[in-house]
Amino acid sequence: MKRFLVATTLALAACGQSDELPADLTGRWQVQQIAGASLGEGVDIWIEIDAATGAAHGFTGCNNFTANITGFSEALAVGPIAEEAGACADQAAATDEARFLGVLHSVQRRIRRGRSLELLEAASGSEALLRLRLADEVGG
Repeated sequence: MKRFLVATTLALAACGQSDELPADLTGRWQVQQIAGASLGEGVDIWIEIDAATGAAHGFTGCNNFTANITGFSEALAVGPIAEEAGACADQAAATDEARFLGVLHSVQRRIRRGRSLELLEAASGSEALLRLRLADEVGG
């Protein structure tokens, strides 16, 4: 089963198909934890997903980035990440940016619970690579 999930996720990423990305991923997600550790004080990392197009963009704590996301059901894959060049404001942001980018490419599945989203590797029982929270709507 694990091999099937990994192979399917990789196939989706290679094909660039986003038409089956679950709609409940749409929105702006604030990163709460990276590999079980909280972010440094004052560090803001987020990702905004458009499930209809499979496009994602966000902020690494230091720079803006874009990527494509593919998936179906609980399977999920993040394509190549394009990051704008720039320096980090401080060491905490630089550390968290490196941690965030270091785990983002390893995401293979997701679990959504209300306004929370966990992004994990394929193995069942593994610790979440990223814990996110759906941001509150601004305006409207």
